[in-house]
Amino acid sequence: MISRYLRFAFIALIALMVLSITSCVPTSSQPTAVVEVSPSPPPPTETQLPPTQTPLPPTETPAPTKTPEPTATLDPAIFEIRSLAFGSEESIPGIYTCKGDDISPPLEWGNPPENTISLVLLVEDITASNLVHWILFNIPPETRSLPRAVPTSGHFNDGRQQGRNQILKLGYFGPCPMPGPNQYRFRLYALDITLDLEDGVMKIPMKEAMKGHILAETEVIGVYP
Repeated sequence: MISRYLRFAFIALIALMVLSITSCVPTSSQPTAVVEVSPSPPPPTETQLPPTQTPLPPTETPAPTKTPEPTATLDPAIFEIRSLAFGSEESIPGIYTCKGDDISPPLEWGNPPENTISLVLLVEDITASNLVHWILFNIPPETRSLPRAVPTSGHFNDGRQQGRNQILKLGYFGPCPMPGPNQYRFRLYALDITLDLEDGVMKIPMKEAMKGHILAETEVIGVYP
């Protein structure tokens, strides 16, 4: 009996020792789970749109220059001058200037007063101190028009005569301003006499001869350029 108790005591002692050793060994910690944090996606890139261009207005093709029509029908009963090439205070076409063919423009007028013996046409640049561009005198009273490109001769078969312009030449001298624009006055006089003057007369002696003999006058003004 005693030996059985000793065996049980011995077994119990060994069990206590085992338990004591086991309690001294630290328990292994559970492995820490590693959480992988995925990097946050980069913010979306803004698409750069090209700057919006303001559309330019369509380019207008300039219309070809046309000779202006007369603004009104000429009344033949009225002593009034006008040109078929330009209207009053309108632009003189380049063909009648020093930049073109330098020819005289067409002119027409109504009936002069009774007792008219001759007509005088005087063209001046009134912007440039009345610079003379054309002197045509002793025009027959029954004449109602002048064609374009009147020759620059001194004397005509119908009695017309031409004076000298500002550049000392006979006949018409077209507008040629620097820089302009200038106004050109086409003035027509009705006289009760025929002027006894030579071809190539200048303005001042002609105006002296006209004094006291002017029955009426009419004018039209053109502009250039």
